Amino acid sequence: MIKNLSPSRASQFKTCPKQFKFSNVDKLKEPTNEVQAKGTTVHQALEDLFDLPKEERNTEKLHNLFRDAWTKVRGTDEHHNLFSSVDEEREWGVDGLKLLNNYMSIEDPTSFDPLERERWVRGSIDDLNLRGILDRMDRNQKGELIIVDYKSGKAPMAKYKEPRFFALKLYAMLIKDELGEMPAELKLIYLKNSTIHTLKITEQDLIDAKNEIIEIWENIKKAYENNDFPAVKNNLCDWCYYKPICPVFNKNAPSTEELRVINETISDLQEEVEALDMFKDDKDIPKESPIGSKDRNEIQNKIGELENQKNDIQSEIEKLLREQASS
Repeated sequence: MIKNLSPSRASQFKTCPKQFKFSNVDKLKEPTNEVQAKGTTVHQALEDLFDLPKEERNTEKLHNLFRDAWTKVRGTDEHHNLFSSVDEEREWGVDGLKLLNNYMSIEDPTSFDPLERERWVRGSIDDLNLRGILDRMDRNQKGELIIVDYKSGKAPMAKYKEPRFFALKLYAMLIKDELGEMPAELKLIYLKNSTIHTLKITEQDLIDAKNEIIEIWENIKKAYENNDFPAVKNNLCDWCYYKPICPVFNKNAPSTEELRVINETISDLQEEVEALDMFKDDKDIPKESPIGSKDRNEIQNKIGELENQKNDIQSEIEKLLREQASS
């Protein structure tokens, strides 16, 4: 069972519980792709832009920040060998710069200073621990709080915009609890088609968001308890990394049940190790306690064995996923 829930995880479960299971229960992690790398690098450039004096926040400097950000991350394991050729990487970079040009066409970064950037927000509702990172927080001319999020993709039609604000409503709820101040507006900046969507919010909006996230959390707990994560067909299925192993699209999809069991067992054993680590000397552990008869080395060895089993199973499934993704 996961211990923390982010707005993105909540949205993932809401969209498709099976996708949530593949990612968070079976722990079949989607490798970084070109779109994600572009989003990460663009976000970093926009964050770094506001480290510059106002008079230096121009398109040329922003382009250089994008290049600097990519230089820093391109050698990491998740981004290594992302492109098959120099031309492919160059085309990717040009498209990233276009997104930044679009940003400069819809917002003037010389006209304001953000209140905060990349702020960690967290809070608890009963047994739910919410965690996330907020792109930006501003104050408008009236001094009101504005919650801002960058999107490297395309904005939906205006009549479909409100569901996209769910995560920001949760952030606004957490900010209100942390700061004791009600945010006035949410802002989504879509870079692909140079569009800004805004939403004025009220106390009732945050109450509704709180009720919705509690309902999602209760459904997540039930899904874990019953091991029932149904696949939900939706308009994002064609872009889902897990589509090749989804029973909706592949009647002969490989089972990930063994991965679920192994991951749960590893989690339980790790909790035992954490409990043992609370004692400087094993002699101090009460013999009548649940961990009184546990041997730390045996537990660590068992975890190692299970990790090897998990890696073997994951390798086979991920091989299938990569083959399907490249075909």
